[in-house]
Amino acid sequence: MKTFLVLFAFFLALTLVQCTDNSVVPVQDEFVTKGPGNGGGTGGGNGGGGHTEPVGNNLSFPVLAADGFTITPLTNPTFTSAYTGPYTGLTTEDLGTLEGYSWYAQKVEGNLWQADFNNLLPGQLVDATFVDWGDAVEAVDPKIGRPYRIELALYNNLLSPMRAYTMALLAFPSSPNETQGTNNTLYDSYYASITSPNGRLVVQKFTNQETLTWDGTKWIGEGVSEPITGFGFAPELNVGGKYIYGASQGGWTPSELGNYRITFYMEGGSSVNLSNAFIADIIAPITPKVSENNQAVVDITNNLTYVDVQATTGGGGGGGH
Repeated sequence: MKTFLVLFAFFLALTLVQCTDNSVVPVQDEFVTKGPGNGGGTGGGNGGGGHTEPVGNNLSFPVLAADGFTITPLTNPTFTSAYTGPYTGLTTEDLGTLEGYSWYAQKVEGNLWQADFNNLLPGQLVDATFVDWGDAVEAVDPKIGRPYRIELALYNNLLSPMRAYTMALLAFPSSPNETQGTNNTLYDSYYASITSPNGRLVVQKFTNQETLTWDGTKWIGEGVSEPITGFGFAPELNVGGKYIYGASQGGWTPSELGNYRITFYMEGGSSVNLSNAFIADIIAPITPKVSENNQAVVDITNNLTYVDVQATTGGGGGGGH
């Protein structure tokens, strides 16, 4: 019996030694995939283990890049992943425009294209022929506590055409998941959008528009507030492949009832001129646009454009201010 107990104790001790021998257990770092850049694993620095950068939108509509805004040329367009659906939200008419072609969606790896562009020289002047404010701004008043999307685009009527890609709506219209794409068909456009890092947006509450005076960066006068902050504003390449200006961070969210002036201007020193422009829509670029609700205006004296809107508690459209 003593012999059995001694042998049992010996084998138990041997087993414990083997199980606690760290030399046979690889350290954890040997199993962590290192990403490129300055970071490693799943975070940190500029890299990330297994992280794939999202694919951006391709330029589909010609653009004139001013004030040092630079667009990098694409060497070779590629169309490798044809769109096969879904076609959620499309009308019968929308579906009809897609027939007979292969379509290639934006934000898909392997689908790369680029319309014509011109990186303007420093100080090279460019006139905006017309300003196209977003339909939502012209048609609908902001609501208290709800994000209000603000966007607009500047267009130049070209003397010589630039190549553009035919685009179509593929799914989820007017939503954050809206999908558009091209059928790899080029056409000549006599219009180009204008983009610049010097575009600025100012939102101010006011009580009497007759007392407002522009001081170069904001409106001043009796009953006008300081510019409202809390949202970003910059050039962006939208899902349609066009450079526009848009408010980010969800847009502007009004917190008080009242009248507000939304003003877009070019910061001092910009080579973009708005003083010869009029309000229009890209679908009818030669016809000045008259809105039934919030009428946009070009102030030729101050080289800016603005829209007056009225923040409400909800319901209804614009107020015809």
